[in-house]
Amino acid sequence: MQPSPPVTPPTRLPGLAVAALSSIGAGAVHAAATGVHAEHPELARLFVVLAAAQLGAGLWALLRPSRNGAWAVGFVNVIAVAGWLVTRITGVSWIEGLEVREAAQFADSACALLGAVAAGAAFAGTLVGWRPSLTGRISLPSIAVAALAVPAMWMGGTHVHSHSAGASSSDGHSHDAVVTNTTPSTIADSTSDTASAAPDDTVASDAALWPRPWDPAVGIDLSGVPGVSAEQQDRAQALIDETLQVLPRWADTADAVAEGYISIGDAGTGSEHYIKGSLINDGVMLDPTQPESLVYNVVGDQRVLAGVMFIASPRPTDDPSLTDWAGPLMTWHNHGNLCWDLENGKLNVVGVLNETTGTCVRGFNAGGEVPMVHVWIVAHQCGPFAALEGQGAGQAAVPDDQRVDMCQNHTH
Repeated sequence: MQPSPPVTPPTRLPGLAVAALSSIGAGAVHAAATGVHAEHPELARLFVVLAAAQLGAGLWALLRPSRNGAWAVGFVNVIAVAGWLVTRITGVSWIEGLEVREAAQFADSACALLGAVAAGAAFAGTLVGWRPSLTGRISLPSIAVAALAVPAMWMGGTHVHSHSAGASSSDGHSHDAVVTNTTPSTIADSTSDTASAAPDDTVASDAALWPRPWDPAVGIDLSGVPGVSAEQQDRAQALIDETLQVLPRWADTADAVAEGYISIGDAGTGSEHYIKGSLINDGVMLDPTQPESLVYNVVGDQRVLAGVMFIASPRPTDDPSLTDWAGPLMTWHNHGNLCWDLENGKLNVVGVLNETTGTCVRGFNAGGEVPMVHVWIVAHQCGPFAALEGQGAGQAAVPDDQRVDMCQNHTH
């Protein structure tokens, strides 16, 4: 009897199966999210390419384990994660739909996490080298990847994305009410088509919801909002159009400062306001060529012009001169709970009123006498006249659930 030849145990690159599965999961999430970016064809194609690369590299490494497969998984996912980080820190000016930074959400964060795991495990496997394989089971990694990827696919594939750093909230929204052209004839056609195609009263009533998502690249339909007259609609549309055209002259804060605008020191909130006090009491209201305050998104050391905050001379926020201007399209607010103090020779916001004592811990209280309203030149899911969220929303003459410059209480 001849002795049996020794059995050579199978070998593997440690972690390569996990890397491959994670890459496949990340690619599936990107593929699911492709459709919701269809309003930006270049961005949608980028998602397709990235999804194909992650799926392809992952399948290659899983079915044909090799160092080359591991390197492919690592490099593809490093690029994907780096791209995600860039879009969360700053914008990508040369890709439509990614011009400004976005807030991290569950779907994209889960996708980035899978990509990071894929890259890390793949590179680790190549560094360790081939090792005896004790088991070929990949059930536990598969379950873990699926538990993260499937919910991310569900949310990413059914959530219409907001490409805006100007939006302080990261809630989802729908573009159903947005039209690609805001000329009167197109608005009328779009409104009539929506109404005639509505299968039930719910869809028909949704068309009248306000606020609606706002994207300057697409435009917005201001029609069909209950209580808004044709004159109010025309005024609001003209204000949006003129603001989009005129405001970029102050894209550089140096130009704003040269014209007398002064920061109020609120960059720590993520939005910084530059105010020209001499314009507040000049008797001119809602003039994009003479904006009382410019609003910049804070991106590291950079300031990205996001919109304007028009400030009226002292009067109640429900004064007819304000509420009649655009009707239910606008809610004016003030900031009666801010505390101001001198810093380096200029007035800055230094806090808010103590809720218990109603006094300022530092400085003095001011701001409740002048109403204000925003107009955004960047995309905002709560509409072109949205207030900032949280303390930035200020106080209005109506309860929060009746404000049309906030969207957290609305169905979208």
